[in-house]
Amino acid sequence: MDRIRMYIDGQWADSPSGRTARIINPADGRPVATMTLGTAEDADRAVAAAERAFKPGSPWRELTPDGRAELMLKAADLIEARADELAVAETNSVGRVYRETRYDDVYAVSGAFRYYAGLVHELQGRSSAANGDMMTVTVREPLGVCAVLAPWNYSMGTTAAGMAPALAAGNTVVVKPSSLSPVATAMMVRAMADAGFPAGSVNLVLGSGSEVGTAIARNEHVAKITFTGGTETGRDIIAKSATSVKRYAMELGGKSPFIIFDDADLDVAVDRLMFGVFLSQGQVCVAGSRLLVQDTAYRRVMDLLEERVPAIRIGMPMDPDTEFGPMVSERHMERVLDYIRIGREEGAKALIGGHRITEGEFARGYFVEPTVFVDCTPDMRIVREEIFGPVLTVQTFTDEAEAIRLANDTRYGLAGGVFTSDMGRALRVCAGVDTGIMWVNTYMDDTQGMSVSPHGQSGTTVDGGLDGLKEYTVLKQINLKFTPSKAGWFGGAED
Repeated sequence: MDRIRMYIDGQWADSPSGRTARIINPADGRPVATMTLGTAEDADRAVAAAERAFKPGSPWRELTPDGRAELMLKAADLIEARADELAVAETNSVGRVYRETRYDDVYAVSGAFRYYAGLVHELQGRSSAANGDMMTVTVREPLGVCAVLAPWNYSMGTTAAGMAPALAAGNTVVVKPSSLSPVATAMMVRAMADAGFPAGSVNLVLGSGSEVGTAIARNEHVAKITFTGGTETGRDIIAKSATSVKRYAMELGGKSPFIIFDDADLDVAVDRLMFGVFLSQGQVCVAGSRLLVQDTAYRRVMDLLEERVPAIRIGMPMDPDTEFGPMVSERHMERVLDYIRIGREEGAKALIGGHRITEGEFARGYFVEPTVFVDCTPDMRIVREEIFGPVLTVQTFTDEAEAIRLANDTRYGLAGGVFTSDMGRALRVCAGVDTGIMWVNTYMDDTQGMSVSPHGQSGTTVDGGLDGLKEYTVLKQINLKFTPSKAGWFGGAED
């Protein structure tokens, strides 16, 4: 069984604590690796190493933008060369099906490194010469030590989404993955070390969020925290780090509306709906978990769901034909099952699914059926709270205004989708729904070079593109006087 170690100041090592934890395969309950459990002291050591690597004159700070880009491209090459190894590790750790981790996640990582490597020269300032013999210029400089607190879902991609822009801008990084998914992250960091990143520029610290994550949040030498996860956890991180001034990139919870009008191509809409809510077993921040369907299309959409959802191929994640795997852990499975119980108690009807799967090869795993609830009302917890599992709630609306009202009846504002053949209606709905991203006649398709910023309790960040890269810099103003002269404010100054 593999041993996952920390990487601090260019050295792989166990924590002096001597404590370890097992990584469990959620498909069969068997251990796949052990990880060293770091402490608050380990977190502080990692931050100190990153701070030293950021100081002027260090090998990392001496690199030109082209030098940083070259290292990032080398790391991308190594990650792609090790794609299968990374995908297997991720699948066995978190239960996401191999077809996802192998052909989506790995290339999301290398793609992020390649994309931001190409933007290193775009961090430009401005200049103004409006005052005659004086010019003011602005320049963008790196912030310092950036901490990336990564989740267990899409752990490789979200880690890269935080690391790549931070490093491209010249910052140093401390990464703390979820204790459920450290294996692939450690392999990513190894690829970066093999690519030649200087000691201290990239650090990996392992351990619990309550101890290691808290220590990172409280460390005054951390300039920015990037976090993806639940809204409550995000608030806790901000509260614990309030003893010092930091910047944040927080992508938090979501309860995204998926709106279908009766003039949409319903076959396409339902196909995209299933992708949007059941991909990765619903363990996706932007999952379209609230179906809002026009009442005149309700019966046809339900018929399609009753036909399509039971046909989803549920199986072992490493099987290339499997479309749907287990929940990430037993604890998370129980949380999802508890919400399903709550839904029934509140009066919703489980039209499809709603049970744990325990037959045959599924007996030792954490599998929950894809579930569709109908007869849902806006006040139900399954409608209002993020379940983060394969649970779809269904509500109906009569017209465009009601669709927008229902879509906005949430504290979240991460994503949403609308399906209609009327582009004017689509644009009105996109303008009316308070989310960071909207899709029209598709779902979870995007372009890496575009930026996004969530609404409400879904976070506080600008992510992606050049605007996202700028968030990892500080804007410095420099005022240049061409001809030195005295201020002449106080008496006695000679001309």
